[in-house]
Amino acid sequence: MKKTNKLLTLMLASTMLFAACDNNNAKSEEAATNTQVEEKTNDKATDNAKADDASQKLDANTVAMVNGEVISKDDYKKEIDFYGSYLASQENLKASVVQIMIQDRLIAEDLKKNNIKITDQEVSDAFMQAVTAAGGQEQFDKLLDDYNFDVDMYRENIKKNLMYQKHKEWFDETHKVTDEEINEYFEENKDQFQRVDASHILVEDEATAKEVKEKLDNGEDWDKLAAEYSKDTMNANDGGNLGEFAQGDMVKEFNDAAFSMKAGEISDPIKTQVGYHIIKLNKVLDNVEDSKELITNTLMEQKYADYFKELNENADIVSEFSDKAETETIIETEDTNADENKEETESTEVDEDADEDAGN
Repeated sequence: MKKTNKLLTLMLASTMLFAACDNNNAKSEEAATNTQVEEKTNDKATDNAKADDASQKLDANTVAMVNGEVISKDDYKKEIDFYGSYLASQENLKASVVQIMIQDRLIAEDLKKNNIKITDQEVSDAFMQAVTAAGGQEQFDKLLDDYNFDVDMYRENIKKNLMYQKHKEWFDETHKVTDEEINEYFEENKDQFQRVDASHILVEDEATAKEVKEKLDNGEDWDKLAAEYSKDTMNANDGGNLGEFAQGDMVKEFNDAAFSMKAGEISDPIKTQVGYHIIKLNKVLDNVEDSKELITNTLMEQKYADYFKELNENADIVSEFSDKAETETIIETEDTNADENKEETESTEVDEDADEDAGN
């Protein structure tokens, strides 16, 4: 399944500001820790006092001094404007930015057409959340000034975020996916949705694997044996639980064995590059109900992408990129494969961790 692209709703300066907010919080925590240490060290306290004396020599319009020569805040702002423009040119962002601006207009018109409003109060509430995240009004104002980003522009970007959020919420509410669409999609893509839930006990050699299998055949407890024998430290104390995974997530030998088993079945030892596995298949997930939520999300994102494509096609749009290859629409959607990708990542990581543990 194809992932949809994320909308770049904020420009470079805004992105830098949000990053600065996060960095500010991290630095505040780090500073608090350092202060505790420095209170116990006279030399460091002396150094800090010297640094404070030096910083006091800078006025509000100066960011640095070099051998008595001033680097002004105005010079700094010109420099940061240059680097912002330079980075944009290096990444060839012009076409993307123009496309985003076109998309903003289309979404705004569609909101108006469908009587969906963004209130001043909603913008103010979101703005205050950003101020709080920055560490308060004073720190927020400093960040705006540091990155040459004025309040009105920042509020406008907040409004755009809310605009896209409300448009998507309205669309999801008014364009529901039907059971018929879900069943049809499942039948057409059945292989993509077949998953199993399994556990395993991983050992280094065949003799140990056979010993464990014999104990299991004699009725000994799976969880106890997993904790005692399994070299997969990620899940040995959790009954060797691997969770759900899809075709191809595991190495071929493991994958082929797991997907040929029935629920409740325990395999003979399976050799892979990391050792010998005994697999217990907990559950087979191969019907539409098991994947209904994932399919629904996938279809909703497809519908939204198709809807936005219609908005583009029905609008009279002229830009310097109009005669070039069609610019890809950049709409903000959830990653429709988020759950699936999470499962794949977790399963793959487990298998990789098992490989590493076996190697150790």
